[in-house]
Amino acid sequence: MSRMPLLVQGIWACTALGQFVVLLLLISKKSFRRIPFFAAYISLNLCQGVFLLAMMFIPSMNSGTSNALAWVSECVTLLAQALAATEILRLTLRPYAGIWGLAWRVLSTTSAVVVIAVVLTGHTHGALQTWFEINRGYHLTFATALIACLLLVRYYSVPVPSAYKLILGGFCINSCMEVLINTIIQILFHKGFQVHQSSWQFLTMLSFAGSVAIWAVALRSPFSADDREIARFTDSDYRRISPEINEQLRVLNERLLQLWKMEARSH
Repeated sequence: MSRMPLLVQGIWACTALGQFVVLLLLISKKSFRRIPFFAAYISLNLCQGVFLLAMMFIPSMNSGTSNALAWVSECVTLLAQALAATEILRLTLRPYAGIWGLAWRVLSTTSAVVVIAVVLTGHTHGALQTWFEINRGYHLTFATALIACLLLVRYYSVPVPSAYKLILGGFCINSCMEVLINTIIQILFHKGFQVHQSSWQFLTMLSFAGSVAIWAVALRSPFSADDREIARFTDSDYRRISPEINEQLRVLNERLLQLWKMEARSH
């Protein structure tokens, strides 16, 4: 903790407190039963904070080892983040099995394309810069894939519970800000990462603190009974919810289901 500027320490403490509040809301409202991966993601973030704090008080640990361990812990939490966001998308689109099949394929394809683009355009050298580039590429991939899925949901007017919208919005805003901040820092890399490390820490923590605040608002109330039910819509259900667009949605869902079944049989 002593290696962080005082302002960064303050933001770090506020972010940790905010995540603790989110975890308490998940437990007290029993929402963790509905979104266990998201609860695990918040828990891992808190554990990561404790782990990083403990490393700072080990005088014998050199900076190279501590940086490597810090980035490894970051990779674990980023994986948990991807699983948590996928969980929310799955719950949102679960009544539309065919459209969910399209969504995860869009997410996977977009992720692969962005990863390849990052690898081809990456030009940094050194362990620290490489980890930094991987982090930026991940958030670019995550944000692009998530936005693609949200546009799909928006285009077909798929009803999404407000809590899920806020959670996904928090993920999306944080990753977009990470990409912006990391890109700016990368442009300034010719002066050395250490010169801008404090600014990077402050801005990324501030961005994440905003997402944590959004999640706290989303989870302030327990999920409604409708959110917990896994619906199986009939033709009449589709038309009752939104007469103008649900015929298109129903046809799309049925065609996609047939396509995925044909794809499964071909394998």
